[in-house]
Amino acid sequence: MKSLLVDDEFYEKIKNYAVFIPIIKIEGKDHILLEVRSKHITQPGEVSFPGGRVEAGESFEDAAIRETMEELLLNRENIILDGYSSMILTSSYRHVKAFYGRINKKIEEIKYNEEVESVFAVDVDFLKNNEPIMYRAPYKMEFPSDFPFDKIPNGKDYNFTSLYHDMYFYDTTPVIWGLTAKLLKNFIEGLDKDE
Repeated sequence: MKSLLVDDEFYEKIKNYAVFIPIIKIEGKDHILLEVRSKHITQPGEVSFPGGRVEAGESFEDAAIRETMEELLLNRENIILDGYSSMILTSSYRHVKAFYGRINKKIEEIKYNEEVESVFAVDVDFLKNNEPIMYRAPYKMEFPSDFPFDKIPNGKDYNFTSLYHDMYFYDTTPVIWGLTAKLLKNFIEGLDKDE
């Protein structure tokens, strides 16, 4: 594994999160279990994986399992951790690591806590055969009226670096999009490489 040295000033901005990509069997076929977030937490109505903030002294892997147990009211023996999927560092300094594994319960037996409005599952074969649509949005720099353009080369014509945010959307009901869709895409692409 590569080592990355990070200055304290940057490191203190990073917020660590972990999610679990749950695979569940439905009628003999692998499905991905997803949550719809409840109105009691941030981003209500959004689709997400079980997950949350990594607590002090906790590994990313342990956080992913703990959050899954809490949100889906599971015991540790209901979760089989199969491995690591991918990592994303967002523009807002959120460092998210995704793990995957199996839930050894039937979907109709899955209960959930107050953070979850409902759960649903999407067939892995559907996800393999239906890639998400990607939309690219530029980050727009808005300068205050007193910005000192006269102090930089070329003033208002300075060639600022253009940055973009790629957002993915799966055509599902409900729609899987954003960070969840990106993590799901990474996971599905990893499955294709393993086969």
